[in-house]
Amino acid sequence: MRVEVDRITSLLTAIYDGEAWHGPSTQEILTGITPEMAVFRPSPAVHNIAELAVHLTNWRIFVLEKLTDSVSFDIILNSEADWSVINELTDDKWQEILDNLQETQEELVETLGRISSHKLNDQVPGRRYNYYTLLHGMLHHEAYHSGQMAHLKKMLV
Repeated sequence: MRVEVDRITSLLTAIYDGEAWHGPSTQEILTGITPEMAVFRPSPAVHNIAELAVHLTNWRIFVLEKLTDSVSFDIILNSEADWSVINELTDDKWQEILDNLQETQEELVETLGRISSHKLNDQVPGRRYNYYTLLHGMLHHEAYHSGQMAHLKKMLV
């Protein structure tokens, strides 16, 4: 039984580098973003594109850890692991951020390919919700922050 896991994987793929129904995919949004553009911050209270990309990567790692039943791995909200502050970037560092996002995409697709839909009903270690909620939350998180990146990009071009 993999029907629901396959649906989740399909949605994740569409949001990241496919044809997302809500607009451009994350990859499409990030195409053409330079390091200078990635650190653009229209106001001190706004996260920039680089921070959003790292934030997505960090929470993807959280999901991967939980999918492999890690009890101890956690991200404390509003910590450095949740939100990094990035005010300047080199070409190499920006490429590393993009590569990490891509690598976690590949790891998620691979990991989801190994689990059955039965696992979706199991409680996530250390949490009060199940894997179904975790994975759908991740999809919403991806779409939400991709939208923020799209908005920031529109401010730049």
